[in-house]
Amino acid sequence: MGGQLRSMTRRRVLQGAALGGLATAASGALPRPAFAVPEAVKIGLVGPRTGALALFYQEMGWAIDAVRQFTRNSIVINGTKHPLEIVVKDSQSDPNRASEVAQELILKDKVHIVTAFATPETVNPVSDQCEINGMPCVTNDDPLESYFFGRHGDPKKGFEWTYNFFFTGAGALAAQLAVWKRLPTDHKIGVLFANDDDGRVFAKVMPPVMEKAGFKVVDPGRFDLPASNYTTQIQAFKSGAADICLTVVPGPDFTIFWDQCAQQGYRPKALTAGKVSEFPQGVYPFGKRAIGIINEAWWSKFHPYSSSLTGQSSLELADAYERSAKQQASMALGFRHSLLEVPIAALKKAKSLDLAAIRDSLRDNPVDSIVGPINFKTGPFPNTSETKCVGGQWHVGKKWPLELVIVDNTLAPNIPVGAKPEIMPYA
Repeated sequence: MGGQLRSMTRRRVLQGAALGGLATAASGALPRPAFAVPEAVKIGLVGPRTGALALFYQEMGWAIDAVRQFTRNSIVINGTKHPLEIVVKDSQSDPNRASEVAQELILKDKVHIVTAFATPETVNPVSDQCEINGMPCVTNDDPLESYFFGRHGDPKKGFEWTYNFFFTGAGALAAQLAVWKRLPTDHKIGVLFANDDDGRVFAKVMPPVMEKAGFKVVDPGRFDLPASNYTTQIQAFKSGAADICLTVVPGPDFTIFWDQCAQQGYRPKALTAGKVSEFPQGVYPFGKRAIGIINEAWWSKFHPYSSSLTGQSSLELADAYERSAKQQASMALGFRHSLLEVPIAALKKAKSLDLAAIRDSLRDNPVDSIVGPINFKTGPFPNTSETKCVGGQWHVGKKWPLELVIVDNTLAPNIPVGAKPEIMPYA
């Protein structure tokens, strides 16, 4: 009797299972175990892909593609492998637009960290939005004084969410002064500073340093951009016998200025063209009139640093770019790579995907990067890390029509010198 009951019970169980199976099949789904899908990690990036500052974006697209390929669009955080996305926004070289797209990244795209680059006009408004919204942010290619004081930073407090690594205006100026001192000039410098964040800050901090170093400064004052006539400034430089000229204006404005200098007979022995001469594409259009242009060299293929992400040396990174892009690498390439290298390093060491944990990891973990050591506890201002400059000059090249050569390494003796500085030949 007991065996019959057990048999009947078993048959009923099997029948019920069969009916349940039919019901499952009829519903079109078979039972499967559920697996949690790791959250996608998103890095937001803002840069001037179009507009007056588009020259700064030249190598960014390549750097993004290279990092995506190397990481295979994934990242391991606290033992878990996550999909990795890089969400790119165009600032259109406009500060208001930079602020708008930063908001989009934070509120709409829900990124975990924001990056930005290319002068205070891009970096500062993006950083301000991140600070307001409690979003980790790391930036570069914005001089530290322009970044910190341009955002009204308090040296006693600093910022909570936003960090920037680049050279200081003082460091860049020191690198140029070291070159200018070695040239046969009258030690008179004409400065072309616009009425923008860079210009206003540089006009305050640079002239006293120049004068202390034994140079006389000819400053015709601030002016609004864009400008179409630089006669007033050129005449002031000529009247003041300024045989050294320092400009800090975007490419289109510098072109107008330099062409008018040629027309009006102003031929300084030494010229530094900030926001232009950092890039091969910035100097090529001037042909022989670009030979001898001096700049502060932030990075080059000669710098003795390697990427913490890919392991590439500076030379290997530059060679990889030139082979792939079929064009000359600029000093900006290292900083474009590091703009992704540094946040990825912070994400990898974060204890979780909580925004505060990512911010803490960014703040507390130094990185030996392709552009040198990055440590946001070293300053010189809160939330910043200084990268050193050396003196560079455009000479007639061997591989390329013009090539940037290191001509003075006073501030960074570990970077090799390739030639002596020369006055502009106007050949």
